[in-house]
Amino acid sequence: MEQQEVFTTEQLLRILEGTEDDEFSESLDEDDLEMTAVESSDVPHLEVEKAEHTSTAAELSAAQRARIERNRLRARQLRDARLVARPNNREPITAPIAATDSGGGFIPEVEESSLPVRAVPPPAPIVDPTERPQCLECDQLFPESYLFDTFGYNVCDECRDDDGAHALITRTEAKNSFLLKDCDLDLRPPALRFVRRRNPHGSRLGDMRLYLRAQVEARARLVWGSDEALEEERARREEARVRARHTQTSRRLRALRMDVRSSLFDKSRALHEHAFGEEKYDEATDLYSRSCACGHTETYEKM
Repeated sequence: MEQQEVFTTEQLLRILEGTEDDEFSESLDEDDLEMTAVESSDVPHLEVEKAEHTSTAAELSAAQRARIERNRLRARQLRDARLVARPNNREPITAPIAATDSGGGFIPEVEESSLPVRAVPPPAPIVDPTERPQCLECDQLFPESYLFDTFGYNVCDECRDDDGAHALITRTEAKNSFLLKDCDLDLRPPALRFVRRRNPHGSRLGDMRLYLRAQVEARARLVWGSDEALEEERARREEARVRARHTQTSRRLRALRMDVRSSLFDKSRALHEHAFGEEKYDEATDLYSRSCACGHTETYEKM
């Protein structure tokens, strides 16, 4: 006859307390489940036979408690690992990235609703007819206009030409096209007024400063004297730019020939020593001059 396993009430309660985790119930062995499945009606019968099997019950209960403790700790570790990996079943919500309209490199049209609220209210219309400005295009008096309020330019809204003389140009274009400097735009009185717009090439760049073309043209005529002088300066700078580009290209080609045909290149030919002729004296300027066969002329004064 097989020996019957005996448990006390306290031992059964400890065994049942160790089975509170779901992970523990899944990880228990079949032998452990058979030993813990004891009916409550058998508790008195077990208490009666406690004296007969004291040593065997004590030995089994110690081993069983150790196994239960290991299973309980393992189940708790599994549960903690699951909670750390997935604290909740909800997936993280990410906000969609809004697309930014860059305007394709052109100056974007800013709507009135997107403009920042100005702390200073716009100027009120001029009520007195005697104080109203006169339009430079139609010679009519007007109480208010966009060009007059923004740039101080006397042109009414009916005569405004956004594609012609009243177009807005950037500060860089004003300096390059009309050969102006920063001091001509900011320091020369009166300083030109401008409006700020966001840069279409990137939000990280600074805001653009847009000037009125008609005012920039008038400032260029003031700086250079006339339109003809401005055109002459443009032609001179363009000629100097072409000459510098040609010189740089010639140097690169010469260096390339030296690299390709280095054995045939004679450095002595590249050097030139001036052979000056007889010196000449100019009584009007009290200066001496002498010329070389290459066309170089040297002018000097004798002490």
